[in-house]
Amino acid sequence: MADWNPEAYLKFEKERSKPSRDLVSRIKLEQPENILDVGCGPGNSTRILAERWKNAAITAIDNSHAMLEIAKATNPSVCWLLRDAGRDISDLGQFDLIFSNAVFQWIPDNDLLISRLFAMLKPRGILAVQVPFVNEMLIHQLLLDLVSSAKWSGYFNHIAIPYKVHTPEYYYDILCELTPEIELWETRYYHLMNSYDDILDLYRSTGLRPYLDCLHEDKKQKEFESDLMLEIMKYYAGSKDGKILFTFDRVFFTATR
Repeated sequence: MADWNPEAYLKFEKERSKPSRDLVSRIKLEQPENILDVGCGPGNSTRILAERWKNAAITAIDNSHAMLEIAKATNPSVCWLLRDAGRDISDLGQFDLIFSNAVFQWIPDNDLLISRLFAMLKPRGILAVQVPFVNEMLIHQLLLDLVSSAKWSGYFNHIAIPYKVHTPEYYYDILCELTPEIELWETRYYHLMNSYDDILDLYRSTGLRPYLDCLHEDKKQKEFESDLMLEIMKYYAGSKDGKILFTFDRVFFTATR
């Protein structure tokens, strides 16, 4: 899959950062000394961590060169590293808090990932994670219906989707074997979009990317997006003030070692 586009991602920074702020507000740590941000992206989640815990030493990792180049400009005091959390990163040390916002879905074998990260926590350290729960989202179902349609199915016969979304029950079954101190919850956000184009723009930079990558021709990509836009306009109703309510479901958990 092509590298991330930080500018497209940050176009909706407010909507993407809100879950990070909500997760940080639920973390019961007063003065963590060391924090690891797993999959820091362009640094928006790292900034929220730095705002809350001003004296903490923060290490932020991502496997995207493009994202890290943007992130490095946001806070020179953070240790920004190009690392893949899907591999062993235990050499980074031990942390009071390991935080991850909207990244686990892109990393295979979440059971192994959680076990590895949990082992990197200091005693009484906390693993705090948010993952999009797209299985419950209308936009995702519209996308899957379009992909499997007679017109488009032939283009996606050999697609390898690089992300996988798990249920809250899946995460609980992993965590309960590691600790009894678990908080697990789900939140449905209602993002106020100014237009249908905004909905497509927001999804284009994340969940839509693997499908667009399969359509190597710009013309086909635009045609596919046009067909998806027709479905979006059909099923997402506008409000009295012209805004469109775009629902986005997310699963959160914290686990204390």
